[in-house]
This record gives sequence, C-alpha cells and structure tokens, in this order.
Amino acid sequence: MVSKRKHLDVASFFIEENFKSKRTGRNPGVPGRNRNQHGSHLRGQYQNLIDAYDQKREHEVDTITDDSGIYVEIISVDGCKLPLDSLDNRDFKLCSCQMQENKEFALVFIPEDRRDTFLKKIQQYLDPQKDGKPNKDGVSFPRNHALIDSISEIRLASLESFWTDPPELFPTDRDNDVWWELWLKKNAIDGVENIAASLAERVNGRLGNTSISFFNSFVVLIKSSVRNLEKAPELISNLEEIRKAKDTPVPILSSSPKEQQEWLQSISDRVSFSENITTSVSILDTGVNYNNMLLSKVCCDDFAVSWDPDWPKYDQYQPLTPFNEHGSLQAGLAAFGNLMDVVLKNSAIQLSHVIESARILPPQGNNDPLLYGAITVGTAYKLEVDRPDLNRVYSLAVTSDHERESGRPSSWSAEIDQFTSGMQDGKRRLFVISAGNNLDIRPDQDYWDQVNLAQIEDPAQAWNAITVGAYTEMTTNDDPYFEGWSPFAMEGDVAPSSRSSVNWAWRRQAPFKPDVVAEGGNRLLSPDRTEVSNEDTVGLLTTSGRTTGQVFERGSDTSAACALVSRCAAQLTAEYPEFWPETIRGLIIHSAEWTPRMMERFGLLSAVHSPKVAKETLLRTVGYGVTNIDKARYSADHALTLIAEGEIQPFIKPQNASASSDPKLNQMKLYQLPWPLTELQNLPPELEVKLKVTLSYFIEPNPGRRGYRTRYSYQSHGLRFETIRPGQSLENFRAYINGLANMDDYDGPEGDSDGWFLGDQLRTRGSVHSDEWTGSAQDLADMHTIAVFPVGGWWKYKTAEERWENRVRFSLLVSIEVPDENVDIYSVIENQIQVAIENQVEIEITT
Repeated sequence: MVSKRKHLDVASFFIEENFKSKRTGRNPGVPGRNRNQHGSHLRGQYQNLIDAYDQKREHEVDTITDDSGIYVEIISVDGCKLPLDSLDNRDFKLCSCQMQENKEFALVFIPEDRRDTFLKKIQQYLDPQKDGKPNKDGVSFPRNHALIDSISEIRLASLESFWTDPPELFPTDRDNDVWWELWLKKNAIDGVENIAASLAERVNGRLGNTSISFFNSFVVLIKSSVRNLEKAPELISNLEEIRKAKDTPVPILSSSPKEQQEWLQSISDRVSFSENITTSVSILDTGVNYNNMLLSKVCCDDFAVSWDPDWPKYDQYQPLTPFNEHGSLQAGLAAFGNLMDVVLKNSAIQLSHVIESARILPPQGNNDPLLYGAITVGTAYKLEVDRPDLNRVYSLAVTSDHERESGRPSSWSAEIDQFTSGMQDGKRRLFVISAGNNLDIRPDQDYWDQVNLAQIEDPAQAWNAITVGAYTEMTTNDDPYFEGWSPFAMEGDVAPSSRSSVNWAWRRQAPFKPDVVAEGGNRLLSPDRTEVSNEDTVGLLTTSGRTTGQVFERGSDTSAACALVSRCAAQLTAEYPEFWPETIRGLIIHSAEWTPRMMERFGLLSAVHSPKVAKETLLRTVGYGVTNIDKARYSADHALTLIAEGEIQPFIKPQNASASSDPKLNQMKLYQLPWPLTELQNLPPELEVKLKVTLSYFIEPNPGRRGYRTRYSYQSHGLRFETIRPGQSLENFRAYINGLANMDDYDGPEGDSDGWFLGDQLRTRGSVHSDEWTGSAQDLADMHTIAVFPVGGWWKYKTAEERWENRVRFSLLVSIEVPDENVDIYSVIENQIQVAIENQVEIEITT
C-alpha cells in the first residue's frame, strides 16, 4: 500500500450550463389590519413626528451635506419582518435594521423633498378605490398593504436609534467623551472624508487617525459625548449607524518557566530547510524575538515589521519593565509544533516555511481605540510590500475580550474578510484566527457547558478565515507538586479554555465557528474538586521571547491551537504551492475528524435534543473536528482526495433587461468525476465506505447592519453543492437542481438521500460547506456527479452596482475512503484522468 500520494486534480471534469434555482425562499405573510384604525393611527404618528422635528429646528441648520432630511425609526409588528425594499429606494434610504424582542427596528432617512411620500402611501392605503386586484382566492388588499400593515409604530429617530450594538452598552453619561465608531454611507458629491472631518469639528469631537472603507460604507472614529453627538443627524444625511469603538484587543497568554537552556542548542543543530522556501507563517501579534537562537533559524530583522515604525519589533526582557512575549510563543509553535515532540529526539528537523513577525500591539500601555481592522491589515500589507511573491499564512491569536458582537460582523472581522477576498487588489489570502479563551473556568461545572456559554471573540467570526478552537489529548500529570490533581478535560474532548458559537445571538445567519480544533492543553483539577489550575504538565512547549536564560516557555489554549493550524496550513501551501488559499482552507477543514470522545458528546446531546440541535451544537463547539495534517497533505491507495479548483459567474443580467432590474442567477457546473465503478461494485455489500465533499470559497463582506437578508445580506454571494443520489439518473438529477433543465415527466428526485451526516439544510452556513456520506460501496458507485451552483447575496441586487459581473473562485474537494487498505482505487482514478488528458490532447492536435 502506498500511503503518501499527491491529491488528484479533476478541475477539467465538468460541464457548464445556464442555471435557475428551483428553491423558493420562505416569507411569512403580513397580517391584515383594521384599515381605517391602523392607517389613521400611523398617519397621526407620522404627522406628529414631522411637527416635532420642525419645532426642534426652529432655526435653519447649516447642514454639512448637500442633502437634508429626517431620520425616522420604523418598528414592525411583533413577529413580522419589514419589507426592506420598500424602505430603501429613491424615496427613502435604509440606514440599519435590527431585531429586538421579536420586532424589527428599521432606521430610515427621508429626504426633505420626500416628506410627503410616506404620508401619500398611508393615504393610498386608506383609500378603497386604490385597492389592488383580487388574488386567486378573490381577496383584494389595500394599496401598500405589505408595508403599512407590517408597521406597528413610526417615530422620530434619536441618537440611540443609530446604535446597533446591544442597548446596555450605550453610554449612560451623556456628557462624558467616549470613542464612537461612525458608519457613513459613501457620498461621491461631498466626499466622505471631508464630511467626517467637518462633523468632528461641529460636534466638538476628535477624529481618529484610522478609517476603513467598505463597498458602500466608510467607517471613522470620533471621540465625543452623547450630548454633542446628538447634533449629527441634523448635520449629515449619510449617517447609517453607530457602534462602540473597540476596546484595545488583548493577546491571550498564560506562561511559566519551562525546561532548560541547553535544549535550545540541540534543536537548533538539527534544523534544515527545503530548497526554494516560498512560504511563511506571518504572525500578527506582539512581535517575534528573532534573536532567540531557535527562532533565528526561521525569522530575522528583514522579516519583521511593526504597525508603528517607532515601536521596537519585539520586547527585550528586562526585570521590572513591561514584557510581552506572546508573539514569540506563537512563532515557536508555528515553526516547529509542540517542541516536546522534538526536544527529546535526535532526528533531523526539515522545515518548508519561515516565520514573519508583524507587530500590531504596542510595547507599553494600550493603543487608542483605533479601528483594529485597519491596523491588522495595514501591518500585513507592510510584509507584502517587502516580499510580494511569498505565499503567506496569516496567523492572528489576538482577539478582543468583550463579547458584544455575538457572531455579527464587526469592522475588524469584515476588514479581514475583505482582505482575504482579494476584491480590492485581486489577491486572495489565507487567515487563521484563534477563537479566544475562556480563562474564568469553574471547577464545579462541566467544561463542555462552560465552553458553550463562552462566546467566540472578535474578529474570529470572520467568514473567510479559519477559526481555531482548542481540544486536548494531554491528560498526564507527572508534576510532584500537584500530586493527586487530575486532568480536568477527558482525552480527546474540547479544551476547557476554548470558546464556541453555541450561544451567538446571530447564529441563524452566522457560520459554524470554530471551523476546526487543535491541541490547546488541559487544566488540572484539585483533589477536593474546588480549584482548577493551568500547569506546565498539561501545556505545550514552545520558544520564549528571551535571548538568554529562560528560552523555552509554555504555550496553551486557543493561541497555541491557532499556531499549530497555521503551521499545518503552511506545510500544505509548501507541498502544493499552486493551490489557491481557498483550497488550503478547504483541505484543513476537509481532513478534520471528530474524536471518539466528541462523538460520545454528540450521543449525549442526541438523547436530549433533536438531531439538528445536537449536530449544530457539535459543530459550534468543536467545528469539523481535529486537524489531520497527513490526511490533508496526502492521499492513499484506499483513501484519496480529488480537487477541482474552478470559477463561476454567479449572476447575470439579460441583455434586454432594464437598468433598474436585478440580475438573475447565471450558471452552474456539473462535475462528472472519474469514478472506480468496477472496484466499488466488487466490494462486499456489507462493507461501509465513506464519501466526503467540501466546497470552499471567499465572499466579499457587506458589514452594514441593514437586516442581513436578501439584498442586505453580509455575503456577496453564496455557492452550494449537491451530489447525485444512488439510483438517480443524470437527467433527473439535473432537473432536481436546475429550473432550466428539461424533463417532461419530472415529479421529484429519484433515489435515496439518506447517509449524509449534516444534510443539505445544515451544511449551508458560512462560505465553506462540508458533509460526509456513509453507505454501501454499491451505492457510492452511483454518486459520481456533483453540482456546484449559486444562491443569492448582495451582489445579486441593483444596490451592488456592477458587482454582479464578477466571476468567483471555488474549490471542490471530494474524498473516497474504503476501509480495506488492500483496495487500490487511487490508481484506477489516476489512470482514468491520464486517459482523459491524453484524449483531450489528441482532440486539440486534430482540430
């Protein structure tokens, strides 16, 4: 048996066809109201707010923007969604929309010359002569029924109306100056930078020195009091929302002395490099001490930058002075893995990547609350300017210790999504982020429950990044000082310090996070079960930030896990330098597996919850499982991975369509893969085989909080995959997926869809979709065709301007695994691919 074979490329095994979705979204109907009572009530509310606004502005205000108008807050009926399209058009501008206590709150700007438009809509609603035509049931509704009947209240907006963070975080002292994150709609006429500067001057505020630009939004920081900032809605017409400025993010670290100085020389002497190093792990942290003997092997002064040129590139250790070595801890793990695995061995250490240091945290004190997305990405760009051709894995184990995002995109996570998407410069990038740590661990509560309650920290909710949680295999306690103390977490279970997305408020739309888990160490539980301790014996060994003395240190928690996964990603990138970042991310997730202990947890969850809840809880606690670098790097005779990197244009606008019409879904790809039919059919019927499919792609973010649905969705586009079922004909499969496929007698999908662990409903979150099928080899023989097709996103709508013309990349990964290691399915498929390539060459030569 050959166990280290290169994965097989099947990118050319597809046909492309026009596509129309057969799936319809669910939109609950708007309840009917008493026309006269409800319409008159809203008309009175609207007239009152107009009068109140005019009274407030007895003296004409010199506005900053050319356009002027009124901001109003529109509140939906309980349990009913507002028709956002009716609130964002030439008459009104939707600024934000959020859900509070089962009601939607929409903040809308009404231009001065459109004041009467809303009143006119109410008048039309009240007039029976304006009623629409009867529907198929013979029922006619008032004009503007969907809009007016969905509204319970309309009121003049206050500064609090622009607040999209949790209400309890709004500053209570109205005279205290605080930092605000202002989201402004881009204004080509007035210039958004000039608007921000003028606004800061008019409200006696201080403008931050960092900003972020998204597709339709411009984000700035202003330091001002509530009382002064209340003038802003009167002064500008492009204010969309306000958020709390980021507290200074903190590195997650816990360290103590470990091992001896002489080990360093032993390891350093064994290090060598592969030829033509083109890959790095770029550590965005506190800086890496490249003068540590071991770290000097992988990093140097030329490979180190700082956000602020006046900062030292790393902290020098001196007693009684601030010293943060977190970046150096990360570097040791990202370069060598857990040094306990190499320190006692005499084998050679061959490396295929180097380490770059990007300092984003100051040597003393805290940064001002700048926009941390700009600092993170701006520092990364400094590395790229110096060495533009290096294949990088960006590693970020610095997170914000507040939990206010609750899965919703922030300016930081959105900036990472934008950076990785390559929409600004055409370059896609791979980002690995730690999930954040729960350091307040209780000894009297199941650690699984504690992880479920600890929400993943900002910016680890980024869609395009690999978010890493921690698990542990470390259950040995050989420390004599802790005799009688036992490991807190069981072998193979989630690490006590990890975090999850189980209790994210935005989990219905948010990706499953973490994506994967890696070793993060354990905790020790005291004999009387009253104390939990973080000790060296259940931690990882890594490099310290010192040059002499204590040159080794303890690494742990999701920071350590993040570094280990970054190392895996770099090894994969070095192995397959031609692969896209989307593919490397896909391989990391595709190769992950749940441990037996995790599946025990799943069994316990299944006993008290529905299968859907149990599976989602598993995914939101430990992701797709533990990374497996060998499986990610290599195929085997009996277990192989097929990879197809492809492009698709999700949307198209017909040539005869009007300029204001929305684009339509455009095309799909149908992969008809080389398949070991005879070999599978000859296997024993009782033998269970596995098929795993992963689809990985990057989205462009739309981080404004305007509802996160339809045209206001966070993601630019979405892709899905479907696999042909056992016993299903290709014609029936096409008709099942594609509304344009012709099949006169189609009456539903043929075949059996059982066998998938997640299923087509649960595997659709985020921008990476993975699922595993288990069944007989005879059934697997039929599952040789996979469709990749688009779904909606904000590119699809006219508000996205020309974004619908973009083509997008994706990576499709397909694995077949047969338990009998003597069965060689790899060679069969390899030969089929070779024959197909030769035939294609002959066709090209002939023509």
